[in-house]
Amino acid sequence: MNSCKVAVIGATGAVGQVFLKIAEERKFPIDALRLCASERSLGKKLKFNDEDIAVELCDEKLLQEVDFAFISASGDVSREIAPMAAKNGAVAIDDSSAFRMDRSVPLVVPEVNAEDLLAHKGIVSIPNCSTTPLVMTLKPLMRHATVRRVIADTFQSVTGTGAAALAEMEHQSEAVLNTRPVTSNEYPHQIAFNVMPHICLLYTSPSPRDGLLS
Repeated sequence: MNSCKVAVIGATGAVGQVFLKIAEERKFPIDALRLCASERSLGKKLKFNDEDIAVELCDEKLLQEVDFAFISASGDVSREIAPMAAKNGAVAIDDSSAFRMDRSVPLVVPEVNAEDLLAHKGIVSIPNCSTTPLVMTLKPLMRHATVRRVIADTFQSVTGTGAAALAEMEHQSEAVLNTRPVTSNEYPHQIAFNVMPHICLLYTSPSPRDGLLS
């Protein structure tokens, strides 16, 4: 495919913004780009390749007009949009936890199991930010030895919770440094200059399926 039509669902969020930046840097062959987000961002303009593109809502008609839908939003949004994209002929690439445990959906890290993409049925899922580098490290080791057990400790960044959480940390940091009161909305406790154990209390992300490294 020399060029394609792409929709980015969650384009105004932290992951959506990184997608656009990387697509620009790597000169990804996009000949039509649709940027989608929630109603509160409707009409906002984002720049891509020196072009201002207005944010719009994602609907079935839009998905009929694209080849790929990159979904970087909540699990609820993914469960609604991904099947709709597949039904209308687009390939949905989802980075939420919505389909990670669904055995009919390939769970893919291209450097590890790209061949699984051949079995997709319109939806492709990716592991979370901890699993991806872990399996990329384990894959070459497994060519030389049997890995029976892995113990991993991870430190999750605020950006993993989204743009609103990052903005909250920035505001809290400014408040702390200026000895002003700190308020919390995105997290149950102050996140600035802090760490929180038990991340499962904030959001859950299923473990990778068996077979990702098989």
